[in-house]
Amino acid sequence: MNEKFKEIRDRIIEQNSESQTLYSMHNTLKRLMSIMYYYEKPMTLDDMAALLGMSKASMSNAVRELIEIGLVKKVWIKGERKDIYKVEEDNYESFIKFFCYNWRKQITPKTSSMTRSIRELKQLAEEDGLDEETKDFIQKDLEKLYDGLDYLSWVSGVIELFETHEIFDYVPKKERKINNR
Repeated sequence: MNEKFKEIRDRIIEQNSESQTLYSMHNTLKRLMSIMYYYEKPMTLDDMAALLGMSKASMSNAVRELIEIGLVKKVWIKGERKDIYKVEEDNYESFIKFFCYNWRKQITPKTSSMTRSIRELKQLAEEDGLDEETKDFIQKDLEKLYDGLDYLSWVSGVIELFETHEIFDYVPKKERKINNR
């Protein structure tokens, strides 16, 4: 490979992985995705480890996490005995998968926690001997918790817009204006 090209490509890969900071992604994951994206070929863990200068175990952990998110998938290539992985190449799809995964990961425990708090407050409100001030606080807290559940339900709706790609009806994908191919 031409040295000047390699230098430019390395800089592009670095810039691309830095732009994924918008995704608040771990450095190893960002670099791995960028390398897989720009090398445009499925890779083994050995390939990844060599290109990133990291251990195969580190690559295995990174790939496992990217598979869980949906940004990397295992592919089959005839005659290849090692596991081969391919990165999601569609930037829009990568955004959707990463953010929806992380949003859902936050919503589920928050919803459970709020639901538990509502149940506990309702049980407390039914106890005899509660003073009026405590009853008022319970009622206000219940209203805030129900507002919070409504908000999380709204966020779930936003996630669904992304997952079903309906979001593109409201915010269309950008068309490439220049095609250098």
